[in-house]
Amino acid sequence: MDKGRASELLITDRKVCLTFVVGEGRKPLGEKLVASDLNFKSLDSTKAALSSDQPALVGVETQPLKEMVRIQNDFSRRRMMLQRNVTNPQKRAKKLRERRGRQRNRVRDALHKLSTRQVKENPSFVFEDLKGIRKNGGEKKRSRRFRTYLNRWPYRLYQSMVEYKSTNRTIYVSPRGTSSERPVCGGRLEHPAWAVSRCVKCGVDYDRDRLASMAILCRALRLCGRPFAVSADASWQSFKDEYLYTPATPESGRAGRTKAANAPNGDVYESTHF
Repeated sequence: MDKGRASELLITDRKVCLTFVVGEGRKPLGEKLVASDLNFKSLDSTKAALSSDQPALVGVETQPLKEMVRIQNDFSRRRMMLQRNVTNPQKRAKKLRERRGRQRNRVRDALHKLSTRQVKENPSFVFEDLKGIRKNGGEKKRSRRFRTYLNRWPYRLYQSMVEYKSTNRTIYVSPRGTSSERPVCGGRLEHPAWAVSRCVKCGVDYDRDRLASMAILCRALRLCGRPFAVSADASWQSFKDEYLYTPATPESGRAGRTKAANAPNGDVYESTHF
């Protein structure tokens, strides 16, 4: 029997059942890799085809997570109203538990729909290995608002849903430096504003999240033994403009991010409502 990992423990009146997940390493690598950068308000992805000897970019997109943000903010306001208006401690605690349960169910439903749609459209996925991010993000130097939104962020739940539903392999890469080094020329990146990555070497402004998804993709390709020279590839020239930073417009996928994009890095969480 192949080695596996413990998945679920079921205890009944007569039995104790321990479920194992086996054969995970047998999942094949799809003909297309989709590297996703998970953020509070968007899912930014870069896609590359692996069908030929040389990988090539085939698309870049931003998926707004408006429904997720709306659910989180809506239930946050409801909880605040309960805490202010319900004076009985037992009744208040019961109502808060009910609200948290409803919020959890709504978030799970939205993530299931998003992950199902993404798995149907894309073969293999690449994510950042974000273990411990809440612990690191909870340091005192972080603002209270930042820690609040970080705790709301269901990044791992989305990753696990995609990994479970996809018939192809899901790759995890280290997140270290994905926003500090430009994957095109290797130059150092600065962030004059939250949504902007400025290459010190070239002086070009890029969309921070989309460029990060490119860096994640390049790391995955190296892990697969398919190193990708971005600047020397013709497909990069086809999609270069999609990675450049432009202020948000009402009809764009970045709508609502104009204030955040133009805010200094230290003030972004004070000036943005996620």
